[in-house]
Amino acid sequence: MKNRLFNWILHKFLKSSNVKNTAVRAKYGRFEGWTSILVNGLLFASKLIVGLLINSIALVADSIHSLSDVATSVIIIAAYKISGKPADIKHPYGHQRAEYIATVIISILLAVAGFEFIKESIHRLAEPQIIHASYPVLIFIVVTVLIKVLLGLFSDHIGHLINSQALHADSLHHYTDALSSVLVLIAVWGSSLGFPGLDSIGGILVGVILFWVGFLIAKKAADALLGKPPSDQLIRRIQKICHSIDDVVNIHDIVVHSYGSEKFISVHVEVDQKRSSVNAHLIADSVEKALKKELNAYSTVHVDPIDLDSPEVKRAADILGKLVLQRDDIKEFHELRFVERSGGSFICFDLVPEPSYYKKKMELECKNWLISELKKYYPDREIVVNIDPIYTHN
Repeated sequence: MKNRLFNWILHKFLKSSNVKNTAVRAKYGRFEGWTSILVNGLLFASKLIVGLLINSIALVADSIHSLSDVATSVIIIAAYKISGKPADIKHPYGHQRAEYIATVIISILLAVAGFEFIKESIHRLAEPQIIHASYPVLIFIVVTVLIKVLLGLFSDHIGHLINSQALHADSLHHYTDALSSVLVLIAVWGSSLGFPGLDSIGGILVGVILFWVGFLIAKKAADALLGKPPSDQLIRRIQKICHSIDDVVNIHDIVVHSYGSEKFISVHVEVDQKRSSVNAHLIADSVEKALKKELNAYSTVHVDPIDLDSPEVKRAADILGKLVLQRDDIKEFHELRFVERSGGSFICFDLVPEPSYYKKKMELECKNWLISELKKYYPDREIVVNIDPIYTHN
């Protein structure tokens, strides 16, 4: 029901729904920002007036929280103004990481505001004052809670549509504003019943919430700026798209770079080595086109020729598969091949360790074990093992 309502609003004010387009995506983000400014501006003014009238530090603090939402919405509008710009010579990957910078700024504003509320509320706790709140005031606070929840749902809805971390952060900000208003409601109601300390406690809790949410948002933004890994869902989707292409035997070594909603993917695909170089190129081209169509991503595909008919390779794969099953620190292996060179005969393959290997930051102990075990079957061959780096996914 709410999604239909939100979509109706978006279609009413925004002509295009092609959110894969960078310019359209930016318009959605700016629309959310202007909507938040309008709603939070009205909430700020009304909460401040009522808070001053009933002498409630918690409600006044909550009004400043709504004002901070206006400030964050201004930042979001500016961020989407920048992120909507096309790529240029100085920014060949586009400008969408401006959203991450905006998210960091939002988190800092939240943390500073939270600290100020805590400080003021502690001061007020030493000199508590009785607040006389009528039922219309309590009803007013309940209405502000419902409005903020609805605004949070609206921001989250657009955030899902355009895959925006900044809008998800803004929606979280709206939800915390709603939660802080609930605390204010409890504080004001309790104070009117003769518990004046609840008002200051409510202000402290609002400040703590602001500070904690600011920290969480900053952590997510920092992860995105530093380069967080793609989700398991995205990796599975890439694998499914690649396997849907005829003559792709297997895929591995997926690498994903994200710049906002823009994604750049590299992947290795295995094809039968009997295929000509022209056919191998056509297969790689088909994979790139499929990734562009399904994920709107630019991709680079590396083709690994594999021998599907060699009894020797099949035997080695069986032996290696059984050896890998004996270890709990190896996930899988791939790209097994026999290489004959003037310098000798080689068995080469890539090894994918379990995630705990990267945490230990030490040489995989079983690498030497695998080599020694394979030497029992192939004493005259050199065993070459490459360990996949942490940024690849298989």
